[in-house]
Amino acid sequence: MNSKPDAIVFFDLDGTLLTSNVDVAQSSIDAMHALRSNNIMPIIATGRTACEVAHIMQQTDINSIVAMNGQAVLYDGEEVFVNNIDPNLVDKLYQFSKEVGIPLSFYNYQVMRISARGEPAIKFYNFVKESLPPVDDTIYLHTAIQMVLLLCETGESQYRDKFPELTFIRNAPYCVDVFNHGGSKGNGIKKLLTNRNFTDVPTYAFGDGMNDMEMFTTVDHPISMANGVDALKAQAEYITATNDSDGIVKGLRHFGLI
Repeated sequence: MNSKPDAIVFFDLDGTLLTSNVDVAQSSIDAMHALRSNNIMPIIATGRTACEVAHIMQQTDINSIVAMNGQAVLYDGEEVFVNNIDPNLVDKLYQFSKEVGIPLSFYNYQVMRISARGEPAIKFYNFVKESLPPVDDTIYLHTAIQMVLLLCETGESQYRDKFPELTFIRNAPYCVDVFNHGGSKGNGIKKLLTNRNFTDVPTYAFGDGMNDMEMFTTVDHPISMANGVDALKAQAEYITATNDSDGIVKGLRHFGLI
């Protein structure tokens, strides 16, 4: 691939590049190789962190990611942008969470740790079909943190007034994502395009959920999966098939990218 791609395609993971079985269809893997052969860069854009999806990146031969809804951006394996949370703020969040009985997960693009092993953590990581991360409730004291998860089914409302500096978004039944204001996939994409001088490169994005909305308003060609939420479909230039029906390949072919 040339140093400057002819186009860039961003792929959400859950409900998009991943099937309902939380794996990547062989047709999509083949499509990623075809994109690169055509000097088109595939990039993952996800609420998950890079180390969490390393196996997917290896399987698809994708080495660029907008991770944690834009809190960290890697291009060709190199760090482009990180949005670290103030460690003093993380400490206040953790101390308050201990008071109200909500355990946390601490994330950056290289590591994941949980504050305590217990039912809330087990429920969430079983839900996303992942192993429990190691326990380390002091990691934020010596390592940059770009996202925190509240491991809870309810209770996030009490945080919003207490921590106005942070954004709280429930993205799963068992957790709430916490990060600095202004963080989004769209913001991460803008940082990437500006940093790499790619602002003139045509951009495409595939997604299915509400956390893809800012991405859709950032790229030139937003593409919703048929299984996407109605609000996202309304913003899409094109609606492809579902994530279980070769929607990735069909969408790429529609735009002549493969």
